[in-house]
This record gives sequence, structure tokens and C-alpha cells, in this order.
Amino acid sequence: MQGQRLKAIERMLSIQSRIRKLAEWRQKAIELQATAARAESRALVAALNGEGPTAGLFADMTARRLHRTEVSAARFEAAAIVQAKQVLAETGREKRTARLADHVRKVKLRADQDGALVEIMDAREGQRAATL
Repeated sequence: MQGQRLKAIERMLSIQSRIRKLAEWRQKAIELQATAARAESRALVAALNGEGPTAGLFADMTARRLHRTEVSAARFEAAAIVQAKQVLAETGREKRTARLADHVRKVKLRADQDGALVEIMDAREGQRAATL
């Protein structure tokens, strides 16, 4: 009984670990997108501040693109915060499952040891009865 329960909990632990890794991967992907949006935003600001014969030629389009980039960067940063909370939640679930697995392992070990002790005591009792 304990062996089956332990196997089931270990499978759950494996799945929880994969879910946590997936959440971490998603968080990294969102952070990379936010970083790329910020870098593009800096480049557009530099283009708007630039001097030269074509400096004001595409200012309207550059300003619109800068606005879209800033909006997407803010959206990515908000998504990164939400995903960080998700990673934290998944990590907590994984740790709780790991603690449960450790507890079940200890209970199983104790039950196995008790069973072995009962067998030893029964064998001793059989030897004692045989000598009488």
C-alpha cells in the first residue's frame, strides 16, 4: 500500500518539477521580450534625438513606433510579474509534494522495518517453540 502511494507521489513530484521548469522557461521568455522591447525603445529615442539631414523626416512614424514599443514593454513587464508569481506558486507546490514524498518514504521505511522485526520475532518464537 505504502509502495503504491510512494510511486504515485513520486510521479506527482516529477510532474510538479516539469511544470515549475515550464513556468521558469515562460518567465525567461517574457523577460527576454521585455528586454528586447526596452532596447528597441532606446534605439528609437536615440533616432528621435539624432541630428542630420534626415533627423525629422520620419519623426512621426518613429514616435508612433516608440509609443507602441513602450506599450508592449509595459505589457511584457506586467506579464513578467504575473509569471514570477506563477513560478513562485509552482515552486511551493513542488516543495510541498517533495515534503510529502519524504514523509511517505519515512512511513514506508518504518513499516518495512516493523515488518522485518515481526518476521524476526516470529522466527525466534518458532525456534523457541521447537526447542521445547
